[in-house]
Amino acid sequence: MTQSEPIETFGHGGDLWTAEKRLGVPREKLLDFSANINPLGPPPSVWQAIHDNLATITAYPDAKSRELKSALAARYHQSVKKISVGNGAAEILYGILRTLLPKTVGLVYPCFSEYAESAAVVGAKLHGVYAREEDDFVPSRTELLAACEEVDVFIVGHPNNPNGRLVPMEWLREMAVRLRERERFLLVDEAFLDFVPEAPTLLQELEEFPNVILLRSMTKFFSIPGLRLGFAFASPELTERIERELPPWRVNALAQGVGIAGVQDHDFEARTVEWLREERPFLRNELEALPGVKTYGGLVNFVLFRCETPDLQEKVGRLGVLIRNCAGYPGLGSGYYRVAVRSREENLRLLTALQQAMLEEVPTCPTP
Repeated sequence: MTQSEPIETFGHGGDLWTAEKRLGVPREKLLDFSANINPLGPPPSVWQAIHDNLATITAYPDAKSRELKSALAARYHQSVKKISVGNGAAEILYGILRTLLPKTVGLVYPCFSEYAESAAVVGAKLHGVYAREEDDFVPSRTELLAACEEVDVFIVGHPNNPNGRLVPMEWLREMAVRLRERERFLLVDEAFLDFVPEAPTLLQELEEFPNVILLRSMTKFFSIPGLRLGFAFASPELTERIERELPPWRVNALAQGVGIAGVQDHDFEARTVEWLREERPFLRNELEALPGVKTYGGLVNFVLFRCETPDLQEKVGRLGVLIRNCAGYPGLGSGYYRVAVRSREENLRLLTALQQAMLEEVPTCPTP
């Protein structure tokens, strides 16, 4: 039996509009495991910030996001001159590549699709290093360092999407050194790093590595993808160049207020880390117990797995649960899926739907 086309026609999870049309299930009734959003949020501090800042939409927001940058600087012990903010991390990603104008961009496949899309916008060629299934999707150090001799910008997900793997910190340092010697750049996407606060980062080594840029997202951790908010750390000189490539007023007033509240909410951070420490192993173990399922290592709020059940995404979708089909990721293909880690009740609903789809016949309909 052939696999049906993935729902991710635009290359991303969380597309409830396409899912509704394809599955015939109202989007408000779909339990979305295809987008990696923290189920504990938004926290009360964020809702309060939205309420408190509603009246500010009648005026232009601060074009430089000065209070937000100050809050980020205090939270991460960095100078405001090293911080740029944007309407989501993706906007800053595009701004970074417009700043650096690389001819060749290095990627570790499989990875977030916007890396290649942003490279294409500036006309860059791609140089791929493939993380292999037999290595649990940890890339080869030798191949990473060799690629650093060929590329102008190397983009590394840390943790990586869709497999949740970290690149060993010593390897990242070696990559940064190789690229620095050639006056080239290392861009580390740390969008999911807040879920693993014990994970290493080059944040405190930016003085040594002025060729390193660290990209962060607040939308996933604080459950505000509809507001859009991201930021990046780099040397003051590089930050100034990146800021010139980003439009004014790009961060709206509500997002600025939410960002300030979010980075100061240490209790929510602690609750999230405690939840994930318990719930991710539970979900991975229960997925492994399903017939024909193989999961892969990782640390963050999603799990990559493989299952050869035909049309799995569509079958569980018709049961009201949306999962991420990873067939479109270079280096993966048919049979790979990603699911977010959600609450225990929601995770049990996912497991029930998967089991039913694997063991029973769930009617499917032709794609419209």
